[in-house]
Amino acid sequence: MNVIRKVLSAEDLAKVMARLAPCGWVSGLETAGAQAAEVKRNLQLAADSPEANELGELVKKSVLAHPRFTPLALPRRMSLPMVSRYEVGMEYGAHTDNALRTGRDGLRTDLAATLFLSSPDSYEGGALSIGGSSLRLPAGDLVLYPATSVHRVTPVTRGVRLAAVFWVQSLIRSHEQREVLLTLHDTLESLAGHPSAVNVAGVQQNLLRMWAEH
Repeated sequence: MNVIRKVLSAEDLAKVMARLAPCGWVSGLETAGAQAAEVKRNLQLAADSPEANELGELVKKSVLAHPRFTPLALPRRMSLPMVSRYEVGMEYGAHTDNALRTGRDGLRTDLAATLFLSSPDSYEGGALSIGGSSLRLPAGDLVLYPATSVHRVTPVTRGVRLAAVFWVQSLIRSHEQREVLLTLHDTLESLAGHPSAVNVAGVQQNLLRMWAEH
């Protein structure tokens, strides 16, 4: 699990929130799999609405432009982010994500991401619980985690929780291999200008050749 800070600038966050203000919402069950449908109680923008497409593209552009996202995710494909809404009493019980987004884009869900849109002081409850961690991040921050993780959104007890969620099919299927490549990426940054950087870069690229899926 990795937290990426300030994925959305204050300006882009304001644009998203202003665009959401007049939007209509549909049941989150419209995109729930069989298991999730039993525990999912939230709202979301209709997937085929102009607002969902516009906001999804804005979020996707910001995510891909963030310098930390690509080294962490090594994305091959990424679903269009969709905005979810939790009002008082709503929650998403413990679940794991479907391995494939069949019926949509066929994407394999190696990683899941939640981009928080609501300021944590504007609502209570609504924490994203992943393993032993409970997260209520500042608006504009994102958490990236293996889609195999059991996770849930706890009941909202005050206010409204808004978030954008999406999935990533990585070039590197293995979480452990992505961690190795991330370590090499960070090491290369620390070795900028050092003669050893050439050798480390060679190891990094050779491992990518060995492990990457096309």
